[in-house]
Amino acid sequence: MGTAFLRCPEAKINPAWAEALAGLEPEDTVLTRAFSGRLGRAVNNAYVRAAAGCDAPPPAPYPVQRGLMQAMREDAQKANDRERLQAWAGQSASLARTEPAGDLVRRLWQEADALLP
Repeated sequence: MGTAFLRCPEAKINPAWAEALAGLEPEDTVLTRAFSGRLGRAVNNAYVRAAAGCDAPPPAPYPVQRGLMQAMREDAQKANDRERLQAWAGQSASLARTEPAGDLVRRLWQEADALLP
C-alpha cells in the first residue's frame, strides 16, 4: 500500500520519480541493495542495472552503502535524473494516482466497503 501514496501531493517526491511510477509494469521493478545496502524494491533504472552487473562490486552493508550513494542520490534529485534516482516502488506502482492522500484513503475505503457483505 505504501507505493499507492507516493504520487499523492503530500509525499512531495521528486517529479522524475513520480513520473517513473506512472505506467510502470511489475517487471520494471527489481529487488536491490544498490542504494542503501538493505534490500528494497526499486524502479529498474540504469544505475540499478549497472550495480547488478557481473563486474560490479557488491554493495556495502547498511548504512555504509547509503552514505556512499548520498552524493549521487542528491545530484540525481537536483537533475530529475530517473536513471540514477533512488526510486522505490512496489510491484503495483502503476496503480498509484496523483490525488490527495485523504481522497486516496476515502476511495480505498469505499472500494473495500463495496466488496464486503
